[in-house]
Amino acid sequence: VVDLYREARPAMLGYLRQIVGSSGEAEDIVQVAFLKLFDQLRKGAELQETRSWLYRVAHNLAIDSLRRQGREESAAIQWMAQRELEDAAVSMEDNMSRRQQVDLLMHGLNERERHCLLLRAEGLSYKEIANVLTISVKAVSVYLSRGLKKFDQKK
Repeated sequence: VVDLYREARPAMLGYLRQIVGSSGEAEDIVQVAFLKLFDQLRKGAELQETRSWLYRVAHNLAIDSLRRQGREESAAIQWMAQRELEDAAVSMEDNMSRRQQVDLLMHGLNERERHCLLLRAEGLSYKEIANVLTISVKAVSVYLSRGLKKFDQKK
């Protein structure tokens, strides 16, 4: 479990920070998710896909936190924009234009498409995304395809 914590924690923090918009809250959620994992293992549960199980628990905790706070997923939109802006050679004007474009593109996606794209950007496989979001692998493929198609149509 310690090795898994060292390996998965940074990516989980990045993903959760984009959902909840706070590093502190993301850290709390990661800790709770790992505590839940430890509790499951202590009870003798045999988890097939531990990484995707952790992401699913963390994802659900983050969504619950947003619902309790009545917030939207604007942090996810900001994260996608930030990823687009990491190219240091681009001017400030281009950065603003790109940020606005990504914001518009993300607003055009439904919740499942956004989550699938964010999880895929974190390096999760289709199967892992399906486990996190509790949907089929086929549905992940459809949501990713639709989301990317919407991006292409609006560019």
